[in-house]
Amino acid sequence: MQKGAVWYQRGKQTHRIRRQDRKLEVGDELFLYYNPSVLAQICPKAELIADEGGFSVWYKPSGMLSQGSKWSDHCTINRWAEIQLQPQRTAFIVNRLDRAAQGLMLIAHTKSMARFLSNLFQQHAIYKAYVAKVQGTGIKAGTCTLPIDDKKAVSHIHLLDTNTNNSLVKVEIETGRKHQIRIHLAHLGHPIVGDRQRHPEPHTEDLALACSELVWADANGTERQYRLPKHLLPTL
Repeated sequence: MQKGAVWYQRGKQTHRIRRQDRKLEVGDELFLYYNPSVLAQICPKAELIADEGGFSVWYKPSGMLSQGSKWSDHCTINRWAEIQLQPQRTAFIVNRLDRAAQGLMLIAHTKSMARFLSNLFQQHAIYKAYVAKVQGTGIKAGTCTLPIDDKKAVSHIHLLDTNTNNSLVKVEIETGRKHQIRIHLAHLGHPIVGDRQRHPEPHTEDLALACSELVWADANGTERQYRLPKHLLPTL
């Protein structure tokens, strides 16, 4: 129950059960999802970047999930936030990162804040930047507009640093297509280190991609700006 694998349904409403003293009614249906390998998974630790009351900003490490399933949610960033924050609050996912990716994630703590932040993402009103370590050198700054799934996709690429084997780039995205940054960098001949689908080399590192900056204006017009601390960014 504590790991999110027990549910009940009352009418058309389905909810997780966390507490063993939850009172059930006649007609309620109870669902128990048991997968020992899922329940045995250990959750890497997220790091709190800022607690703003109505929302919080977190560093999600590689290996932590953005979203749970009916089988569990104990390895998700929102469940981690619910357990770790004081005072404890309900946590609503606003933006998502792949399990292999790392970086900044927003967690809302009220339904109204979740709607507000989600609308900003849908309207592309939140500036998003990423840092990636890519294969090879000689990458040129510029804009990649390769469509993804026949939809517009725009990534602006800036070179930060380079050595004999790899380069460090900053990527600003105007659109949020699935795996957009991975696809665009691989298309340019510089797949992200640790990208097991597009990097041809044997893999000894996690995916070297991190959401590094989030900037937007809140409901009062005040700029909210959050950056990932340097020690959490990918390095050469």
